[in-house]
Amino acid sequence: MVGHLPKVTNTINVWGLKLNPIRIDDFIKIIESRIINNSTPIHITGVNPETVVHASTNQFLKKAVNDSDLVNIDNNFIVSMLWISGYRVPCRVATPDLFESLLCLSNKNHFKIFILGSKQNILEKAIENIRINYPDIEINGHHGYFKPDEEKPIIKRIKEFSPDMFFIAMPSPYKESFILENKTEINAKVYLGVGGAIDVKGDLVKRAPQFLRKAGLEGFCRIIQNPFNYGTRVLKYYPKFLKIVIKSKKWK
Repeated sequence: MVGHLPKVTNTINVWGLKLNPIRIDDFIKIIESRIINNSTPIHITGVNPETVVHASTNQFLKKAVNDSDLVNIDNNFIVSMLWISGYRVPCRVATPDLFESLLCLSNKNHFKIFILGSKQNILEKAIENIRINYPDIEINGHHGYFKPDEEKPIIKRIKEFSPDMFFIAMPSPYKESFILENKTEINAKVYLGVGGAIDVKGDLVKRAPQFLRKAGLEGFCRIIQNPFNYGTRVLKYYPKFLKIVIKSKKWK
């Protein structure tokens, strides 16, 4: 028994996107229930300021987010702006935490998972670490640096592996678009874009300590570890995100 399920209809629409302001335990309950009841596949997308900015000009990405079954709020700055805008969001649901919870669920149920993305050496290390910590998972993967003409053979390989859960570790908007275009063909039970979570599993970066995450400072730790990548993205996208928030009709 999964217990009482929160309603997936707990949805808000803001900045042209839908968001599900529910806690991580509720995400897992909904996902587990859908799997146990052999329901339709579930597509989960995480949203951060960069996603909001891209979706404001990229209609395909906007459709990918809004067509998702669940949208987790993957950023404390998003949470803060929602509160300022009058939405009482309970908390952030970080994609790495959601990914970890789904690994636990997969291990408990002996699920098969496939990971697409990241560099070959990082992906191999991530898979090695997952096998150590979750020995009851059957896992396969493919790096994300492939040519366009290699995409169909990779999709065929994923389909033949028949994963219960499909994780894609690529930048936005590619990961969202890839899932939207290919989820019916791959035919997994769960789809989630995990982004930098594979870098953590592959020992490339370390997550901030729990007390810094609770304080909303995990982003600063990422910038310190990789200032060129994360720092540049913050400077590029956060001011644009603020403009969207200020101009939004949802501002209260």
